[in-house]
Amino acid sequence: MHPIGDRRPAPANLPALCPELRARLAAEGIEQVFLVQVTVLPELLAAAESPLPPADLCVSAPAGRGKTLPFVLPLVQARRCGAPAAGCAR
Repeated sequence: MHPIGDRRPAPANLPALCPELRARLAAEGIEQVFLVQVTVLPELLAAAESPLPPADLCVSAPAGRGKTLPFVLPLVQARRCGAPAAGCAR
C-alpha cells in the first residue's frame, strides 16, 4: 500500500485553472499538487465567478501541506488570465 503522498495529482488535473497557470506551475517544477489544493481551488474559483459574496472557507491541514497556493492562484489567475473563467475548461 502506497502512502497518500505517492498518489498526488499533477497540476494538469486542475481543469479550473487556466492553461497559462498550469503551464507555469509545470515550468516551475511543480509536478504534483496536494489533495487540499485539488479540493479547495475549484471552490475558490467558483466563488470568484459568483455575483454573491464568497462564503467562509475553513481549511485545516498540517504545515507544509499546500494551504496557501489555492488561495493565491485565483488572484493570480484573475490578474494574468483575465476573468476567473477565462481559458478554463469546466
